[in-house]
Amino acid sequence: MRVEIEVNPDITEETAILRVPKMTSELMALVEILEDGNRHSIKDKSSMLVAKKDDKVFLIEPDKVDIIRSEGGKIVLYDHKKKEYMLTKSLGEILEQLPNHFVRISKSAIVNTSRVDYLSNSFDRTMYIIMENGVHDYITRKYLGGFKERLGI
Repeated sequence: MRVEIEVNPDITEETAILRVPKMTSELMALVEILEDGNRHSIKDKSSMLVAKKDDKVFLIEPDKVDIIRSEGGKIVLYDHKKKEYMLTKSLGEILEQLPNHFVRISKSAIVNTSRVDYLSNSFDRTMYIIMENGVHDYITRKYLGGFKERLGI
C-alpha cells in the first residue's frame, strides 16, 4: 500500500482518503481507529481483535475475551457477556497478538487466565475449565503442564 501525507498548516480539519479495490475487515478497523483517534490512541487499538458478527465488524478488547476456540472449522470468540464473534485469523496468529495472560489449553482453544471461574479434575488426566461467562472446555494433557505453570499451580 502506498501512503501519502500532506502537511498543510492552512487545513483546519484532518481528512483521510482511502482508495481501495474492496472493503475488508482490516480496512474497517483502520477506519474506526482513524475516526476514533480522539478517545483512544492507535497503540490502544492495535491490540484489539477484529471480529465479525451479523455482517458487522467489531473491535474487541482482549481483556473482555474469555475464550477463543475452533468450532466446526470456524474460529469463535466468546466475550465476557457470552456473545459470540467470528475471527478470520488462525488460533496461532491470534495467540501471538494477545497479552501473556492468554494461554492455549488445547489444539483448538485459547483462554484468558484472568477470566477463569474455576477448574476441576476430569477424566483421563485432563482438567475441566469453566470461564466467568459460563463457557467451558477441557485442558488437554499436552497443554496442562504449561497451563498449570502459567497459573503457578
